[in-house]
Amino acid sequence: MRRPRKRPAKESPVAAKRPKAAERTGAPAGVLVLCVGNPGRGDDGIGPAAAERLGARRLPGVTCEADYQLNVEDALACSQHDLVVFVDAARGLRAPFAWREVREEAALPAMTHSLGPSAVMALCSALYGRKPEARILAVRGQRWGVGEGLSPRAERNLAAALDSLEEFIGKARPSKGGPA
Repeated sequence: MRRPRKRPAKESPVAAKRPKAAERTGAPAGVLVLCVGNPGRGDDGIGPAAAERLGARRLPGVTCEADYQLNVEDALACSQHDLVVFVDAARGLRAPFAWREVREEAALPAMTHSLGPSAVMALCSALYGRKPEARILAVRGQRWGVGEGLSPRAERNLAAALDSLEEFIGKARPSKGGPA
């Protein structure tokens, strides 16, 4: 005879109640730049190169992270910021770089080992009750084979994209005492 299974408590770690905005500790603030790519695959390394170069600029209030791919854990990092920018290499762009708004997916994504920006933002909303503004900065790449280092064209595209990113962040977050 089988014993009846115990159901998890309503407040278990698996089914924990999300805190209301007023109950959260540490109000979300600042900008998170999530850079994605594989530096061992030529211009696919645009994301990690962007993180390195943006970090060297030491922009106040900007947190920069790089990884091979987006994961479920990135939703927590997004929930702790007001603005999230995903930076990744792109094929087929006519311009050196392109901006686009991230739209949250209507349904939660199937759990896989990697996710797209829309899925990360959907998880951020569902798990943490936060919907920070989110954008994708796609940077045109040219060379995708095995090997480290960016192509000269990708280097130029990345430099222009980072200048645009810095300008965008400056407009999104005016300095104290400055115009809103």
